Amino acid sequence: MKRHVVEKSTDESGFRSFYERLQPRAVSVARRLLGDSALAEDTAAEAFARAYARWDKVRQHPNPDAWLLRVVGNIAVDYLRRDSRKPLLGVEPVRTDPSGDAAALRIDLTDAMQHLSGRQQEVIVLRYLIDLPEEEVAVALGMSNGSVKTHLHRATNKLRTRMTPQPTAPSTDAPSTDAPSTNAPSTNMPSTTAPAA
Repeated sequence: MKRHVVEKSTDESGFRSFYERLQPRAVSVARRLLGDSALAEDTAAEAFARAYARWDKVRQHPNPDAWLLRVVGNIAVDYLRRDSRKPLLGVEPVRTDPSGDAAALRIDLTDAMQHLSGRQQEVIVLRYLIDLPEEEVAVALGMSNGSVKTHLHRATNKLRTRMTPQPTAPSTDAPSTDAPSTNAPSTNMPSTTAPAA
């Protein structure tokens, strides 16, 4: 009985130390992702609650810090995915960017992230949003460095494709002119293609 109490006390003090050391960074990462201090605090608290519930496994993880930051990133991305278009508490968000470009970009990125695999999302969040080095991403996800690089490459290509504005078709509202273009070949020219046999 006494041994169990000592182990539990050691576990709790280990978690307390983990929390005190990592809490400011977890909140900072969540704030960077969400742009809202209150949501960042809630996100970090949720991540620490999950870590505490699994503390026996988390403390044995090769990189508990990266594990926790991955959870913070996942919670934040889930929130953005779920609620990016809903006003918080029925109130429109205050925009600090008068053009709304930053908010639109955040929504575009959230939409584009939905087209990535779960593993690609994790790699992008850890590497670019949480700013972990590739080696730490590999340890956090239990992957090789090469696999992390491959996932990053494929994910960034997908994001680039999704977020690059596509050219729009010319407007059909403009009046058409029947005059031939000076750059277009004359319609009186004989065809240069041979008839199909």
